[in-house]
Amino acid sequence: MATAAKVLKPRPTIDRHARMRVGQAIAVYVWQYPLRLFHWVMVISIGVLGFTGYYIHNPFIAGQNSPFLMGWIRFVHECFGMLFGAMFLVRLYLFFKGDRWVQWRQMVPYRAEHWKEMIEVGKFYAFIRPTPVSKVGHNPLAAMSYLGIYALVAVEIISGLVMFNWVRHSPWLNPIVGWIPGLLNINEIRLIHFFLMFVFIAFGIVHVHMCLTVSRAEKRGLMDSIFTGYKVVPVDELEEDDRHAIQSAAGHRVHK
Repeated sequence: MATAAKVLKPRPTIDRHARMRVGQAIAVYVWQYPLRLFHWVMVISIGVLGFTGYYIHNPFIAGQNSPFLMGWIRFVHECFGMLFGAMFLVRLYLFFKGDRWVQWRQMVPYRAEHWKEMIEVGKFYAFIRPTPVSKVGHNPLAAMSYLGIYALVAVEIISGLVMFNWVRHSPWLNPIVGWIPGLLNINEIRLIHFFLMFVFIAFGIVHVHMCLTVSRAEKRGLMDSIFTGYKVVPVDELEEDDRHAIQSAAGHRVHK
């Protein structure tokens, strides 16, 4: 008996996550070693400074066995504060002397296309656009957020130096920040310094979430790049300035 075979058409698969096209790609050394060093020093410093700063504000350890515990906590806080300030100066240097992807031109939206890209990136973060805006360095929205956080870091460092000088009366620091308590009460400066700690912690949580989201959508080694410095970039997505930067660093031309 002949049996009729039922032909089943293949069911179309549903891709839950839009895939970024890669094509021909190259590994680009984007994040220089000093930038990566600054990044990880900032991460560690925010953790240490946050813990010690909160303890100075609210001593939650009795410390009967270590009567000088507060002194040690303040010492650690001041050491990491000075280290953090020194690395911030390194980041300011890279704004002008770093490679193309870490200079101030990548942080300031001075062209109309930057603002358009910023809107598109915002759509991706709001789950309106399925794929992120692919950039070799920072996308415009991330760059603006980093610029804002760097400004707050400067405020945090200055307010910390003001309070340090308020206690120490340093002869070299007093001419630099000694005039600030004349404009703001020292308690107000202390409150600003303490409040910004929570801003940096909140920014760190959002920053990690955004990086994981973009890295999962792009699949181009974004999370790895902060360790290695390299990102995988499709050749046909390179801007002309990117090509010139890569050519000057590698000593050869980049072709499609």
